[in-house]
Amino acid sequence: MVTGVETAGLVLGSIPLVLAGLEFYVKGIAVTKRYWRYREEFKTLLVELRTENTLCVNSINILLKGVVRDDDMADFLANPCGERWKEEKFDRSLKDRLGSSYVSFIETIKQMNRTIERFKRQLKLDAEGHPQFTDVKSFKEYYRRLKFSLKKTDYCDLMSRLRQANLSLYRLTTQTITLETPCASSKKDKLAISKFGIIHDRAQGFHAALRSGWKCACHTNHSVSLRLEPRMDDRSSDDESDGEEGSMKNPFHVVFRYGDQHSNQHTSAHRPWVWEEADVRVECQASASPRMTAISSSKGVRFASQAKQAVKAALEPNPNLRPIQDLCSAICNLKNPQRDVCLSLLASEIAKQKYGILIFPLETQPSDPEAWSVSSLRDVLKDPKFTKRERLRLAVTLASAVLQLHETPWLEENWGNDKILFKSHCGETVYDHPFVSQRFSHAIQLPQSPQSPNLMSRIIRNRTLYALGVSLIELWYSKPIRELYCPDDGSPYSGNASVDLLTEWNTANRMVDDLYSDAGAKYGDAVRRCIRCEFDRRTNSLDDVAFQQAVYQGVVAELKENFEFLF
Repeated sequence: MVTGVETAGLVLGSIPLVLAGLEFYVKGIAVTKRYWRYREEFKTLLVELRTENTLCVNSINILLKGVVRDDDMADFLANPCGERWKEEKFDRSLKDRLGSSYVSFIETIKQMNRTIERFKRQLKLDAEGHPQFTDVKSFKEYYRRLKFSLKKTDYCDLMSRLRQANLSLYRLTTQTITLETPCASSKKDKLAISKFGIIHDRAQGFHAALRSGWKCACHTNHSVSLRLEPRMDDRSSDDESDGEEGSMKNPFHVVFRYGDQHSNQHTSAHRPWVWEEADVRVECQASASPRMTAISSSKGVRFASQAKQAVKAALEPNPNLRPIQDLCSAICNLKNPQRDVCLSLLASEIAKQKYGILIFPLETQPSDPEAWSVSSLRDVLKDPKFTKRERLRLAVTLASAVLQLHETPWLEENWGNDKILFKSHCGETVYDHPFVSQRFSHAIQLPQSPQSPNLMSRIIRNRTLYALGVSLIELWYSKPIRELYCPDDGSPYSGNASVDLLTEWNTANRMVDDLYSDAGAKYGDAVRRCIRCEFDRRTNSLDDVAFQQAVYQGVVAELKENFEFLF
């Protein structure tokens, strides 16, 4: 049985075939002087059908928004008769979205499909929708043989039916979008907050596992950098059914480094390893096999060269797991040609954890790791290669990351442009993938970040969001906040934490008003809410779900809409 989404795909794929047939006939008429009187009529028919095709594509595109993931939309529209249109899960999502309008939508689509099929028959196209000859010089011969009509009036009834069906499709689509917008928006926001909460919980657990996983005696800091992801793709109904305890579909991506950008204790010749990248997937223990449960009560760290093979191995009755002494040694061993290994943390640590953690190193070793370096956002703000598009895309990612990683070791309360990192290779910085980094050492306890002066707590009601607001200002103007200082902002920066923070806040508060004229309402609103913590809520804690939703709607969604409007 053909699904509703598949029928829509058939229509999208059929109209261009008819258009191609008409265009071919127009060329045939042009080389056959006897039929020139039909040329203008066919050109008019071609223009009208092309317009209806555009309207149909737009209506279906709007309707599929939210039913099909954004990153799949281009593939869907480029292959309207492809296999993906036949998947039932997309039809179920379409039913959920259209509700009582679903039957009317399907009948309208079927009517359009029947009309297009009649168009093909009247033009004498073959079974695949193509003209039955390929040489325009043979037009006269095949016109006499096939006896297709060249009179526009013979197609008026078909065009009228198609136009009416297209109008009905447009009305159904726009009414559906209008009626669902408030409810769907709220549902989408709640789903995003729920997903961010899962990520927050598992990022905490991942850090705890890493903290106790460095048992080596190296007298240097090892760093682990976690890539920041926006994680705001539209989700189909099947995705939503996975639940909070399902597997992480989008794994963390991390970079392990021997030492960090501030460490000069080891030359490259004395470092046992330099750089290792890996994907991290967090799975709840309920999905694991009995054998897996016996070995690792919930959370273990395992290495494998290929993610799919590692997951399959982990779920087998007797996975090849071996305890490791420390992560440093395990990563060092990955330099060997045989990288297809499966390692776990010591059983005493595994028993403490809630989730199973799978770490999948990249299949191949990083090329020329000595040439890789790390740059901070502070370092690259003025880089002309750091385009406005990349800066505003980073703004969306940072806002989303705040809801995912707030008050975790990965994103401290007093974070700033020196905490957001990028990989650089041979002078080229990879701006698409920002990271935050943590240093780990078995022998050294790192100092905690200084807290904000207590006197500023009444002005800066949420330090994490304030830091986000400052970063958004810096990204727009490509300057550190201190370079935007003017004498009206108070005392110049002197090194006194309380005085400097007040001066910085005065600068940021002043720049909010400037942003409205420079960056527009959406960007200005997002920055204002972060700097002044204006969310119309009694609480200002990101641990509160209602406050998280207000931040998502008032900051994250606004920045995303602003980016999509501009680019």
